[in-house]
Amino acid sequence: MIKMPLSFNTFVKLGANSELSKLELSSILEEFSITELKFQEWRKYLLLELSKEHQAKLIKSLENSGSIIKAGSIKLEEKVRNLNELKPKITAYLTKTIQTLPIQKTRKIKISMNIQTSTNEIRKQINSMIKKSIYQTSSDLLIETKIRSPKKETTELSPFQFFKDNFHKRGIEITCLVIKSKIFLGHVRWVTNPLKDIKQDEERPVRLFTHGTSIKLARTLVNLSKIEKGDVLFDPFCGTGTILLEGLKQDLKAIGIDRDPKCVRASKANLNHFSMQHSSKEKVKDKWSIYLLDSQDLNQVMDTEIGGLVTEPYLGPFIKDLPTKEKAKDTMIMLEKLYTKVLQRSVEYLKTGHRIILIIPEYRYTQEYSIYPDFQKIAIKCNLKLQTESTLFNVKLPVQIGRKHNIINRKLVIYTK
Repeated sequence: MIKMPLSFNTFVKLGANSELSKLELSSILEEFSITELKFQEWRKYLLLELSKEHQAKLIKSLENSGSIIKAGSIKLEEKVRNLNELKPKITAYLTKTIQTLPIQKTRKIKISMNIQTSTNEIRKQINSMIKKSIYQTSSDLLIETKIRSPKKETTELSPFQFFKDNFHKRGIEITCLVIKSKIFLGHVRWVTNPLKDIKQDEERPVRLFTHGTSIKLARTLVNLSKIEKGDVLFDPFCGTGTILLEGLKQDLKAIGIDRDPKCVRASKANLNHFSMQHSSKEKVKDKWSIYLLDSQDLNQVMDTEIGGLVTEPYLGPFIKDLPTKEKAKDTMIMLEKLYTKVLQRSVEYLKTGHRIILIIPEYRYTQEYSIYPDFQKIAIKCNLKLQTESTLFNVKLPVQIGRKHNIINRKLVIYTK
């Protein structure tokens, strides 16, 4: 029998904000010089056709991603009508896969199943088939298998459960996607680790609710900047230093400024704490600088070119409810002038062809009408090119951050010098 090649060999589980996840994934794949890609989007999943080399690079690169949930390999692709022929193929796949896992000493393994399909009948058939294959494989390999099923058939193992139950050390999560007339089956090879982020957040010496960017968002923003290792990341509204810290973790140099003494103290405390935890303490301490400064005086401290500017700036007064449209317009005009002034000063030090990642506020009054700073006018005044679409996955920019129904939200804007 001739073995047909897979149409897709990689799957990626997108985060709550699918557009942001696709934008970040596009940025990662661009680093591999991929400008065209065969893909299919289904629910929260992207199916990709990648070379083995690019698949391995992607799995490794996802360790530094902020908005992507899971990724793995697709090993089987069958038509739904061939269900009866699927069991021996699943058994052969499980045998080959389990033999590569480090279970030689314990002879024990945990297996979780994630079956995504719109038809309950097919889900039950596939669930039964995979379980029988697992038991047969366990018997053949003389291993003890514990099948962990999520509470609901339609759900899957969360990243928190994945690491809490040690699936990353002695387990495997099988993923089966039934899309129209085809079944795609494989296993997870990478999962985002929320426990690391929780630990990092709890260990930070200073946390300021109104002046901090979330760890995952900061990581995503740094990835979107595409700053090369060793280059300088600049944040002119550094707040508590989260963006700068994520840059340091990716071997970047970091410079931050802020007009608020409270923020400068917080950033210094957080980055110093990170430096002291690092194996090469002195080397890391030499990689960052924080200044109490207005952007107008940037020339006093900036003596080098920067590889990228990444910031979540001052977004206006803290509010719980929408202001009047007149007041909102006044706020946005004020912020537009502020962002323009800061970027005009900063762009003098930005390398040509490099990026500015900026978050701006948005007040949504109806589905069709919202008020936000004029990011196009900012681009013109600062002599910057506004990015309107991602290279891959057809993501339109700016991308909204947060839940779509939020009346007070944020947009992510990308400029290039």
